[in-house]
Amino acid sequence: MIFCWFFIGQLTAKVPREYEEVENQDNILFTVTEPYMLAFTYQMKHAFMLGSHFPDGANKTLKNLEMVLADPTNGCEPLRNEIYAPTVILMERGDCSFTEKAMNGQNAGASVVMVTDSQNYDYRSRLDYVNMIPDESLDRADIPCVYVAPVTGRFFRDHLEEGGTIRLNIPVEKNHAPWVHHQRKAPWEIWPEEDHYF
Repeated sequence: MIFCWFFIGQLTAKVPREYEEVENQDNILFTVTEPYMLAFTYQMKHAFMLGSHFPDGANKTLKNLEMVLADPTNGCEPLRNEIYAPTVILMERGDCSFTEKAMNGQNAGASVVMVTDSQNYDYRSRLDYVNMIPDESLDRADIPCVYVAPVTGRFFRDHLEEGGTIRLNIPVEKNHAPWVHHQRKAPWEIWPEEDHYF
C-alpha cells in the first residue's frame, strides 16, 4: 500500500498540469498540402504527457514537413530511417510502450511522432482517438507526439507504402470562415460543431 501511494505521488509530480484537461480538450488540427487526394484538414490528439508542446506564438505552425513511415513500422526499436529534414514520422500502435516509440522517433531525428492504429480496427473504432501516456519510466520526449484516427492513418500508410510523398503543416488553427482560407475537412472524419466545417 505504501509503495502504491509512493508511485502515485511520483506520477503526479511528473505529470504536466495541462495533461489533466486532455480528456475534455478538443482535438487539434493539421493540414496535408500534398498530395491533392489527401489535401484535407485532420484532427489529432496531442499527447502532452509523452512529448513537448508545439511552438507558441506567430510561428507555432511547423510548415512543409514531410511524413515518412517508420522503419520498423511499430517504432519499437531504433529506427532505420535516414532523416535529414523536418519530418513527421508515422508509427503503428502496439508491441511496445508509447514512450519507446516517442524516444525512438526523437533519436532518429523526427520533428513530430505521429501514432495510429491502421492495422487493427473495425468499423466502430475507425475514428477512435487514444490518450497516449508514458510507461513506468515516465520519460518524456523533447518533440511533440500526436495520435490520429485509425482510418486516417490507413490512408496515410497506404500512400506512403506505394512510394508517395505526404507534406503537411502542423498544427493549424480552426477556421470557421466558409470561403476565405477554406479548410477542407477530411470527409471520413467526424468533428465537433460539424456545421462549421465543409
